[in-house]
Amino acid sequence: MTADRQGKNSRQRLRPLKQAKERLLWGGRIREQLLVWLLRHHYKSQFRRLWQLNRTKPHFSYHRLAWFLFGFGANRNEMHPYHLFRAFYATEVLQPTDVVLDIGCGDGFFTKHFLASQCAQVDAIDIDPAAIRIAAQTNQRANIRYHLVDATSDPFPRPGYDVIVWNGAIGHFSANTAETVLEKIRAALTTDGLFVGSESLGREGHDHLQLFESAADLGALLQRQFANVWTKALQYRVFNTQFVRNEAYWRCANSTARLSDLDWVRANSSERKN
Repeated sequence: MTADRQGKNSRQRLRPLKQAKERLLWGGRIREQLLVWLLRHHYKSQFRRLWQLNRTKPHFSYHRLAWFLFGFGANRNEMHPYHLFRAFYATEVLQPTDVVLDIGCGDGFFTKHFLASQCAQVDAIDIDPAAIRIAAQTNQRANIRYHLVDATSDPFPRPGYDVIVWNGAIGHFSANTAETVLEKIRAALTTDGLFVGSESLGREGHDHLQLFESAADLGALLQRQFANVWTKALQYRVFNTQFVRNEAYWRCANSTARLSDLDWVRANSSERKN
């Protein structure tokens, strides 16, 4: 018997022992069910503490809960994939060499798992010290730099970006302040740069300073700064509640060089992109 054959037989004999060791150390189906049950209740408790029992509601979401419910929710109503579409739509436009600005990064979950994995560098900014602290602790990556920055009054970390992302935040700013930030964004984009983001439509939340009834309303605001504005709207239920969110998404640019080929609707027009 050759040495190779002996080695193969030896590995085959050891395989059941290794499998038994793995099961002993890390458990099987029953232990998995227990761990999932514990983690589900941990995240739900955290949600109650942050949003139901906390006097001051946080201005950013804790996305580990959302992802856990998406993968391990007890029923189909706990988490819909639409909640994550803002991250997918932003990621879709990125190129490997892009330098990206993420405005209002919150806990940094989308920054790390969507943006940073698809581009060269991300500057992620937020005005909340707690958000920056949590992001740096839980969602760090070599090509991410988290900055405590007020987008309205502080300069951006660098003068130019290929893509700027602003998700779920424009409604938290007054109309005048939002206009100021949009002017800064336009000035910070490279010649072929893209501005992408999302915002809820209608009345939602406790701290919105302006409301947009439709994607067309939002598009009208964006068209003041950008020659090319594409929008899309979706409607979905939020977590395991009866609340239905209407959310609009946009892609803006002053050049058509990098606009997506997706069939998005031009703001204030019934035309569709060819």
